[in-house]
Amino acid sequence: MGWKWLAGLTALVMVGAWGLASLQPPPPPPPPKPPETHGRMEGLSLTEIVDGDKRWVLEAQKADFDKDHLEVKISRVKVEFFGPQEHVAVKAEGGLFNTKSRVLTLRGLVEMERGELRIKTGLVVYDPGSRMLLAPEEVLLTDPFLRVQGKGLKVDLAEKKMVMAQHRLTEVKVKEGMLKR
Repeated sequence: MGWKWLAGLTALVMVGAWGLASLQPPPPPPPPKPPETHGRMEGLSLTEIVDGDKRWVLEAQKADFDKDHLEVKISRVKVEFFGPQEHVAVKAEGGLFNTKSRVLTLRGLVEMERGELRIKTGLVVYDPGSRMLLAPEEVLLTDPFLRVQGKGLKVDLAEKKMVMAQHRLTEVKVKEGMLKR
């Protein structure tokens, strides 16, 4: 009989321990997920209008928004810049748009068109304060009669002028061929 009593007491202790364990508060819930700071889009269209004047229209096939850095990383970009009786179309493989400063950086193969003039470079930065397109790297300008190579191109959209900081080569088409300077 002693062993039955001992077995019963052991069972009672085990049931009591199990009951006490179940009285403990449950573990705290997992912390809430942080708010989403990145957003991905399969197409983006932005237009900047200042004082009723359309400054630019941007279209990108893909965009990734980083809320922490206030930046939108864009892919396969087309931008049309507008100035007084002026239109400059720009295409690029990719870029970055800062939503606070409004600075637009285009990278990869960047191609600009202004009338018959074609400009190719690897990097273009649009500064909204000065309304300038800045191409600090090597630049190639071509039109039906001209080919210019250089570095450090500035396109002033407000004043409708372009300035090349470093000139390398100019070729002008004439009736008999190319004239080199």
